[in-house]
Amino acid sequence: MTKTTITAYLQHDSKTLSHLLIKFNQLKTWNKWLQECLQQESILLEHCQIVGLDKTSLIVIADNSHWVTRFRFFIPELLIQFREYPDFQNIRAICCKVRPPHYAAVRKSKRQPLVISTQTAEIVQEAANKIKNERLKEILMQIAKKRL
Repeated sequence: MTKTTITAYLQHDSKTLSHLLIKFNQLKTWNKWLQECLQQESILLEHCQIVGLDKTSLIVIADNSHWVTRFRFFIPELLIQFREYPDFQNIRAICCKVRPPHYAAVRKSKRQPLVISTQTAEIVQEAANKIKNERLKEILMQIAKKRL
């Protein structure tokens, strides 16, 4: 088996992967151009990036609504500056949206352990003793034991 680099494989063996590599490099170039146009706004550039081009609209995503609002102040100036770059000569609008949250980034809140007073535990235990449904009775007894 011959060892080849990933880049060589992407360029020669797979049209789909090759297309993805081309698109990735194109996005890197576009974001480099955005950096050139907004050199004074390095903090803004950490939170906004170009993700695509839809006919005559450039699509930019930002980390949250604060950065979207801040980015929108620069759109009129960017439309003028982008005319200097070959891929952006036909751009008529820049659409800036909030980045959708990643599933892994969404933190699930940890459940707080059940804490009940002694009095409540006694009431729950009394209720459990009066119930005929064994499953419900067992659950109520477990709740009562959390405190007793």
